[in-house]
Amino acid sequence: MIKLSAILVLVGGLLSLSACKEKPDVYSGHFVYGHEVREFIPCGRSALWWQADKEMVADLLEFYQSNITQPYQAIYVQTEAKLLPAATNGYAQDYPAVLRLDKILDWQLRVPPSCHVSPQQ
Repeated sequence: MIKLSAILVLVGGLLSLSACKEKPDVYSGHFVYGHEVREFIPCGRSALWWQADKEMVADLLEFYQSNITQPYQAIYVQTEAKLLPAATNGYAQDYPAVLRLDKILDWQLRVPPSCHVSPQQ
């Protein structure tokens, strides 16, 4: 009986740990890709973030390059991502932060009017 109780306590503890798992951060915003440029500007913000992990966004880049009509055109992207500190080398060092895209939830050629960019502060 004691072994069964210990097992139930252990299973309950594991279930509660999995329930406490952090929800990923979701970001929506303007995505721009081009020569030496991989920018993400969140809706309602003015900060440019360098987008990291090109391999994670291969389908997004294929859609982007196949559908844009002008260089450096912004498209709308919603993603699960992690905001990282600014890079210390390369082109990314010119940006205030790095946004590591972990999972693309949605992309659209047109940026919805509700996803505006705030003026620089």
